[in-house]
Amino acid sequence: MSNASPPPNPVSAAIDSRSPLAQAFARFGRMWSARIGLALLIAYFSIATYAPFITSEVALWWSDEDGLRFPVITDLFNRNSYAKPHHLLFNTLALLLPVHLILWWALGRFAAWTVSQRVLLILGLQVTVMLLCWIPFGSPGGEGGSRRALWDQRQRPTETFRNFQQIRQEGEQSPRALFAPIPHSYSTNFFAYQPMGSVNPETERRFHWGTDDRGADIVARMFFGARISLTIGIVAVGLSMFIGIVLGAVSGYFGGWVDLIIQRMVEIMMAFPTFILVLVVVAMFSRDIYLIMIVFGLTGWAGTTRLVRGEFLAQTGREYVLAAEALGLTKTRIMFRHILPNVLTPLLISAAFGMAGMVLAESSLAFIGMGDDTVPSWGSLLDVGRQQVSYGWLIWIPGLAIFGLVASLNLVGNALREALDPKGDA
Repeated sequence: MSNASPPPNPVSAAIDSRSPLAQAFARFGRMWSARIGLALLIAYFSIATYAPFITSEVALWWSDEDGLRFPVITDLFNRNSYAKPHHLLFNTLALLLPVHLILWWALGRFAAWTVSQRVLLILGLQVTVMLLCWIPFGSPGGEGGSRRALWDQRQRPTETFRNFQQIRQEGEQSPRALFAPIPHSYSTNFFAYQPMGSVNPETERRFHWGTDDRGADIVARMFFGARISLTIGIVAVGLSMFIGIVLGAVSGYFGGWVDLIIQRMVEIMMAFPTFILVLVVVAMFSRDIYLIMIVFGLTGWAGTTRLVRGEFLAQTGREYVLAAEALGLTKTRIMFRHILPNVLTPLLISAAFGMAGMVLAESSLAFIGMGDDTVPSWGSLLDVGRQQVSYGWLIWIPGLAIFGLVASLNLVGNALREALDPKGDA
């Protein structure tokens, strides 16, 4: 009987040969908290992205003597239906998401592109399509007509659920159509404070979660409210991270009087209560949701600046930085092409927790009546439930939605912190 050791397991060898970052993300994928958090986030993003196909008055497809049409897709680029730019982001994403997934799989399988290369390509494609929707083209008004963009103000579609019912009641030849499971728009007002399960006499469909003080369907407002929470988390955190990274990199790399000035600015910003500052700005100027995003972003960079500064101080004396300086590379290239990729680990964790904080801040602002009343915010629904305590579902439905989103972001943040800890178990 031979005492020779068995051949090495090729799977184990492959795992051991991966980079430390790849091993960290492998640990992240094995954590139950990460799986639950990611599953919840995917559910929220899916609901926000495909909300027009779940709750809408416009037909998904409509067939009559004029042919087959897809009114819901045309309506995605109608500024009379979706006036805010964040709707354009989610509406174009709804159409491009299958393309993104196919590109991600094909480039990784056949072209061996790295994850970062695929991410940059997909982001570039998404941004390019959005910009093209803003650019005017053509002349629909004839030779003297004005040029129009794809995303522009147009007449509301006539292929709606109520028109379909009216055609059937008049005894005319009924077209064939398919509608969303909930044929109510988030911006259409019916009857205020309808209980759960009540029937809408105009559409003969149920208000599954009732209506709010304006008579809007709660389900529709909840689904489109997910867009607001996700957008404010991404935009506000992205802006604060950008400012914090730039200031923290300059402070940590140059040191001296530059570091002294920037750190005094950080201390001044941290001395101000951010929420009170946002209230003052909103009260003085406007309650527009994008102004709120910008104010949150401009006031939330202090913590990121300190974090990046500490990481840059730890990296500045490393051999690869000294070698880059000896080669005569510019300071900007050294900071953002060589040092910054090595300090992204704590920034990912900070971004996850920062998004959770921004979602809570926006919901709190809307709850006290200082949010944008033109958008379906979960916080404003909580305020409606507070005013009518007998309609308890107006409290626990948006409350559970906010809790679920914040909890999922915190679960992902905690899992990232444990997985990226160099002392963590493999």
